[in-house]
Amino acid sequence: MLPYRLVLSPRLAVPRWLRAATLIGGIAFGLLCCAIFLIAFGVPAGDLANQFILYVFGNSAGLDQTLTRAISLVLVSLSVALCLRIRFWNIGVEGQLWMGAIGATAVSFYHIGPWFLRMPLMIVAAALGGALWCGIAAVAKIRLRADEVITTLLLNYVGYLFAQDLLYGRWRNPADQFPVSPTFPAYEQLPTFGGWHLHYGVFVAIAATVFCWWLCRYSRFGLLSQAVAENRTASRALGIPVARITLTTACLAGGLSGLAGFSIVAGEEHKLTQFVGNDFIFPSIAIAYLGRANPIGVFIAALAVAGLYTAGDSLKAFYQLPDTVVVTMEAFLLMTVAAFDVFIRYRITVLSTRPKVLRSTTTVPAQARETRA
Repeated sequence: MLPYRLVLSPRLAVPRWLRAATLIGGIAFGLLCCAIFLIAFGVPAGDLANQFILYVFGNSAGLDQTLTRAISLVLVSLSVALCLRIRFWNIGVEGQLWMGAIGATAVSFYHIGPWFLRMPLMIVAAALGGALWCGIAAVAKIRLRADEVITTLLLNYVGYLFAQDLLYGRWRNPADQFPVSPTFPAYEQLPTFGGWHLHYGVFVAIAATVFCWWLCRYSRFGLLSQAVAENRTASRALGIPVARITLTTACLAGGLSGLAGFSIVAGEEHKLTQFVGNDFIFPSIAIAYLGRANPIGVFIAALAVAGLYTAGDSLKAFYQLPDTVVVTMEAFLLMTVAAFDVFIRYRITVLSTRPKVLRSTTTVPAQARETRA
């Protein structure tokens, strides 16, 4: 038998400093696991700081790549985070992103509106496309009690195949017959900062973060959403419109993913391609969890994960590491942060299992001592 044992006692209240310390500790331990993993693959320990800090945030090329990639990650992660706040699992950010990209491209392809209104119309079309796609899953949950994990996941494939049908059909570029849409004209492309690839879509990501933060923290809608998340049955009994809040949140979340599609086609690709909406499901869930579904936390976590991708690309180029190295490092971070949650939920006490020896503290009365004498 071990001399000590651990006792877990549920916490009734968790201070903010403990939440922050637990998150920082989980991330730090996850980065340590990543470092050990990379050293095992042959990366010199002295080069880790150069790859993860100096190249990602201290080099103009690395910083440009990190910030550009963070734009779409921020938007899709905010989409997941908004839904998590009402316990709605949005696994369909890729499908919503595809529909947003299709909506923005449709405005360009069919020349909808005058040229000076083309960019705002692309933004609106992208947001509506993503909102419609997530709204379908919300209606299925409300009316048919369908599991949103299944519906949103399956709608990913429908959105992807719809885009492929357009790219191999009516929207195929007639100039070279490749499965891409015609290139957007200059007035339909988001401007960039100087010679960088970073485009004005960063303002869309910042505005979306500020709006979601205000919505969740200060609006009446955010308060009602918190009540719905705590107990849907009690919320209905109190007269809170649970169905309306669920549908509105899903449409807002889908609109954010649609804006991510707009930022990619208008700011990076300048056309619709076959690879616009790939590899966003797992990163968006990981970022939303790392950010605790808080918009500001999601923004910071998205920057960190974007830097992780940039460092991973550098490591793959210089050390010939496999493509799965970045996904593995993401998994390390997610698992360690999830494991460290035990310190938030429970108070850990170390108790000794050794039996205590009771010592006699009784004293002999003075009269008895005299009798013995």
